[in-house]
Amino acid sequence: NGVKDNMVVKAKDVEIKVVIPRSTYRALKVKCALMDITLRQGMTNMVEKWVKDVKKDIAGIDKIKPKA
Repeated sequence: NGVKDNMVVKAKDVEIKVVIPRSTYRALKVKCALMDITLRQGMTNMVEKWVKDVKKDIAGIDKIKPKA
């Protein structure tokens, strides 16, 4: 049962609606408290990291030869 805390995260070029599991939400709250940043900032950082990972994956796709 995920946290229905539909945070809309605005990054530079995208707006993402995020629903995360309760455990992830709790972990994020702890991390934000430790790093002394707001929950929204922590969420934004997390999503920006995901976006970077996806961009990296997409950049690697053209190197893959399709199996004919």
